[in-house]
Amino acid sequence: MKISSSESKEKHPDNSTTIWEHDLPTHSIGLATGKINGRHPESGWIKNTQCELVYYCISGQGTVTIENEPFTLQAGDVLLIEKNKKYFIEGQDLFICLPSSPAWTPEQAKSVE
Repeated sequence: MKISSSESKEKHPDNSTTIWEHDLPTHSIGLATGKINGRHPESGWIKNTQCELVYYCISGQGTVTIENEPFTLQAGDVLLIEKNKKYFIEGQDLFICLPSSPAWTPEQAKSVE
């Protein structure tokens, strides 16, 4: 099954982030791409309670801080964010591919201060 880029859903969770969700016909895996220029979320942390995320850096650079440990990303780098780990991202033209398992949903993504 093919899902073309024109079928993606563009979302803007904050002023620094654009996410394109690519709806797959399964709940076992999800896929999105994103562009980050600044901090996401703008304050605090995110914690996914049901899914794991993989951050694959396509271009740009950034830092993902997981549980107070920073990881620098540049093109070609891969980072796993396990479920129930709090994190935030700071990017400079950071373009990423975001597979998730199971598929990411907004209901399971929690804001943490």
